Amino acid sequence: MCILMKRLAVVFLIAMACMVISGCTTQGKEHITGTWEWADGKGYVERYTFGQDHSFRAVALGSNFSGAWEEVSPGHYRVTYRNTDPAAGNETLTENVLYDQITDAIYFPAHHRV
Repeated sequence: MCILMKRLAVVFLIAMACMVISGCTTQGKEHITGTWEWADGKGYVERYTFGQDHSFRAVALGSNFSGAWEEVSPGHYRVTYRNTDPAAGNETLTENVLYDQITDAIYFPAHHRV
């Protein structure tokens, strides 16, 4: 009986260590961080970069954008940014971004059907 209890204790400790280690690897890393790309298949590409420091950069519509992002709820983010081209003016833009963990994709729901 004593050997069985020791083996069960070892298995339990290994299982607990695995859970603790797996929980630590994702802590502090947002799903949205990294660079995302969208292409229309005809040569047009948009690129969005979400930094771990909550910085945001984008290349789209022939312009460069920079700003910041924040998580407003799990999987929902708010991006505030400006066009870095001096001729574009100083307008601040805000968009909501959704992250879908199943498809590992981001979506900008502010795009409306036309």
